[in-house]
Amino acid sequence: MKDPAESLSTPSPWLGTGCCLLSALCYTAVNICLRQLAELKIEPAWVICVKEAVAVAVVGPWLMWRIHRGVRFSFPMRALAVLVLAGLAVQLAGNLGIQWALGIIGLAISMPVTFGVMLAASAVFTVALFRESLPPRSVVAVVTVVVSVTLLSVGAAGKDGSSETSSAAAGTVMVLLGIAAACVGGAMFASLGAAIRYAGKARVPVAVTVAVVTGMGVISLGTLSIVRLGPTKMLATDSSALAWMIASGVFNLIAFALITKGLQLTTLVHANVLNASQVALGATAGILLFHEAYNPWLIWGVALTIAGIALYGHPRNKQESG
Repeated sequence: MKDPAESLSTPSPWLGTGCCLLSALCYTAVNICLRQLAELKIEPAWVICVKEAVAVAVVGPWLMWRIHRGVRFSFPMRALAVLVLAGLAVQLAGNLGIQWALGIIGLAISMPVTFGVMLAASAVFTVALFRESLPPRSVVAVVTVVVSVTLLSVGAAGKDGSSETSSAAAGTVMVLLGIAAACVGGAMFASLGAAIRYAGKARVPVAVTVAVVTGMGVISLGTLSIVRLGPTKMLATDSSALAWMIASGVFNLIAFALITKGLQLTTLVHANVLNASQVALGATAGILLFHEAYNPWLIWGVALTIAGIALYGHPRNKQESG
């Protein structure tokens, strides 16, 4: 019989599940804000910079206050270096590319593609980096979402009904580039998830993880925004657009903290699969709120992505729950 004190001190996979699902809801709100900003044609680097600045503005002062009060955070510098590199990669190659893709292929396509690739990549990281075994249903889930990404790509490339051959070809190229950007973003999110899990095992506090990753976004994309727009245009951002940007940052901060905690309480693949439940919500929002085009290929692609999520199920034993 388990000691009750031991049960209380052991991370529960169900608590991790709750954190991941709540994170998915918040991330759906973030994606709706970002899709609206893509519709308004706001510079992607500036959008992501402001979004990440919200977290820095909240978490940064709190950490400084804790340090001023004498709190000392003890963790390996190697874990901090991993977070810095992963943060830069996910901001420059992940968030920036996906924000651009939202204006090209929309929310209903970009989200399933991103999370399909993220799921497949996270499975590779789980086996290669953390030496965790994948249950058979996880393998089936990965295969299912890989097929779904293929269907989504075919559907996206064929949704342009332009009769002009040159225009249609140019449109197809842009769509395929948007899909490629979403794929790269998914791989970057998986690598960030692996970095967060590594940092969690090294006992890096969640607040430090959030500050480092979002801080990399403010530094890198803030610099890029200055180069592309200049301070005058940045300060002249329309108030309604700025409100959408800040709202995306608030939801993102809550979602990021929840998924970071979820990654510490359950396996990488399980956390990413649960968080990918936002695929259905994102696709629905894209079609209903932004009137994005769809066809049978896209519907089947989204359906298979959701099926892959459902196939994974819940962790049933200690090995599966990390």
